[in-house]
Amino acid sequence: MQKTFDIIIVNWNSGEQLKDCVESVMKSSFDNCNLNQIIIVDNDSKDNSIELVQKLDFDKLKIIKNTENLGFGKACNIGAKNSQSDFILFLNPDAMVYEDTFKKLFNYIEQNDTNKIAVYGVQLIGDDGKIQRTCARIPTLSNFIYRSLGLNKLNHKLFPYTMQHWDHLDTREVDHVMGAFFMIKRDVFEKLNGFDERFFVYYEDLELSKRIKDLGYKTIFVSEAQAYHKGGGTSEQVKDHRLFYSIRSRLIYGFKHFGLLKGIFLMIFTFTVEPITRVIFSIFKGQGAEILETFKGFGMLYKDTFNIIKLGLKK
Repeated sequence: MQKTFDIIIVNWNSGEQLKDCVESVMKSSFDNCNLNQIIIVDNDSKDNSIELVQKLDFDKLKIIKNTENLGFGKACNIGAKNSQSDFILFLNPDAMVYEDTFKKLFNYIEQNDTNKIAVYGVQLIGDDGKIQRTCARIPTLSNFIYRSLGLNKLNHKLFPYTMQHWDHLDTREVDHVMGAFFMIKRDVFEKLNGFDERFFVYYEDLELSKRIKDLGYKTIFVSEAQAYHKGGGTSEQVKDHRLFYSIRSRLIYGFKHFGLLKGIFLMIFTFTVEPITRVIFSIFKGQGAEILETFKGFGMLYKDTFNIIKLGLKK
């Protein structure tokens, strides 16, 4: 019997990207799998993105409208509650699938799937036609320190953060595949109670990957299948907020998985050192606007200090 899957897309002011994403799915081949529905969970968008997809003639489309921006993880969980399929694919609106993406992916699944495999990802291709190196290891405290210092930008082999050293040309087990195309077995997702909703946006997929690995499940990067991924997403519109939420989620992750003392160390280090390294890198790149965004982003972080600790330590 062919495997079934649902696609969940969280939308927030994605404009025509959302329509392009859905249209790419509509043009896909489903010779060896069954798409039950595309569930779009809209986080109170103020643009015309939902109106654009509503004009598409596609009977498998379901739209859930939230009355406020609930964050990525929570919106994904809302969408997942409407799924009864074997697999759930979390797909970003700035991604598009090719005609043979699902055919190749389910060919691999058909031949290689085991009960120990929980997640599948595919090779992501960027605007420049190059393969994006998007897989990552489960982070340690040291990895976060490298990132605060910017050392991973200077030498990703000596100071690894994501798996930049690997060309992503072969299929292999990894710790984490990027949430832009994250296909998980529904029963495992439910067993783990989905995404941790403390992460408003960023790191929620990586944090889920850690819990998946801790339970002994595997994540497989399938190089035979590809999808397009623009990258940056709609958060490019608000870079200071993107910086705030990204670092906020990193710190919540630190408190949750490293404990109180290491979490405090990480927070103090991040709050004191990272703004300096970011300004230095911005000066060398000649990007003065980034300096202002850094100050705004860290200003929001400082104000949210106690909330970050409280969320990170919450059981």
